[in-house]
Amino acid sequence: MKEEAEEIRQRLKEKARPEKVFFLKRVLATPFEVIGITTPDSRNIAKDYKNLEIYDLYNLFDELFSSKIHEEKSIAIHILQQYKKSFNLETWKFLKARLNKAVTWDHIDYLATDIFADILLNNIQLMGEVKEMAESRNPWERRLAVESTMKLIKKNKIELTLRLAEKLVYDKDTYVQKGVGWMLREAGKKDRLTVRDFILMHIDMKPIAFSYATEKMPELRKIRKEKMKEKKEKEKSERKR
Repeated sequence: MKEEAEEIRQRLKEKARPEKVFFLKRVLATPFEVIGITTPDSRNIAKDYKNLEIYDLYNLFDELFSSKIHEEKSIAIHILQQYKKSFNLETWKFLKARLNKAVTWDHIDYLATDIFADILLNNIQLMGEVKEMAESRNPWERRLAVESTMKLIKKNKIELTLRLAEKLVYDKDTYVQKGVGWMLREAGKKDRLTVRDFILMHIDMKPIAFSYATEKMPELRKIRKEKMKEKKEKEKSERKR
């Protein structure tokens, strides 16, 4: 699929907007080259590649996702996202073997919530693998693990999300914390009381995770503030003894 890949690269170059490079590089915090492609432009180009045979699709994905240009990696995912009806355990295995090439939050989010989440929803036996990913040394895999529960959440199934969050709300990585907080916020839209109780049990979770998780529960922020105040006063008192 090298011919199609070169065609896509040329089309991306034609849509490149140099004035956006600095902004996108900063927002995406990517180690790859940025040429200034907006997501709508990338998705529009991707639409012309939604009738590929599955193995041609995988080959094209590999060609683009191995790139050192951020937007080429992005469009590889955007093309794949269009094949939801073809997602299966083979797709899961194929992508899992390539996660070492996904090192930015946007690529992880696309993969997690639009592809891994769909496959997990229809193959609940993968729950064990998701739990293993949540234990990975790679923080991007940990973020992907919790975010892959997105479609389960939408079906009012939040048990796995809470089980993963049990540990990951204390994760040292900022991007993992954000991912966990995001999923807790989404789960709270489906079962506010259960998620509220979970947050209260983990009121000392990492600040960023807490901020995301309580976006729709501002009353918990007041409780945490009081708890933190009490804790500081107690520590201050103990130091004086």
